[in-house]
Amino acid sequence: MTPYEDKTIKDTMREEGRKLKDMNGKDKLWYIWEYYKIPIISVVVAIFLIFSIGSAVYNNRFETALNCVILNSQLTSQTTSPDDYFDKDFRSYINLPEDTKIEVNYSMSLSFDESAMSDFTYAELAKLSAMITSKELDVMIARKDSIDHFGKMEGYMDLKKLLSPQEYEKVKDKLYFVTAQETGEKMAVGIEIDKEDFEKKTGLLVDGPILSVMVNSTHTDTALGLIRYMFGL
Repeated sequence: MTPYEDKTIKDTMREEGRKLKDMNGKDKLWYIWEYYKIPIISVVVAIFLIFSIGSAVYNNRFETALNCVILNSQLTSQTTSPDDYFDKDFRSYINLPEDTKIEVNYSMSLSFDESAMSDFTYAELAKLSAMITSKELDVMIARKDSIDHFGKMEGYMDLKKLLSPQEYEKVKDKLYFVTAQETGEKMAVGIEIDKEDFEKKTGLLVDGPILSVMVNSTHTDTALGLIRYMFGL
């Protein structure tokens, strides 16, 4: 039997405490990491897993009614919140229950200028493309360059088919058209938003914002509700 085998946990803790007490701060950190790194790493991993599982379980309780991305925006107000406009007020407008999510991402930026492309913009484009392909995106609000990029690939719904004739007539002067590369068809893929009014209501500055509905949206009813809400239809 070794001298350590008949020690109690309490004795071991006392001995470890005496060792640490005689060390300076740097030596303490080295000693703790050298001898206890496996338990420390195990605890950190366990906490991360518990948090991840808990977060996933919590989020899965809520059904998503709309997923919207606002590209190349700048938050200019400390008092006006885009979450209030798109979630709180819009939710009330369509009488959406609280256990249903409206997701609005206004942190993404894209550029299609080759000289301005970077690893970050390539990553953002890949992320957005993945969202579109997996049908996770319903509405895009963006500048003309972004709308043109996806519109040429027929990535948006033709608003003439989505809106009623009366609604189409009301917004026809604000419609934005893009010609599809493959078919050559000119389609109304977006509605131009008043820049100043949008900034006033959301606190977000976007250069020439246009609203478009993704062609593979799984929440077209809510997307249509957002158009009616934003343009007073």
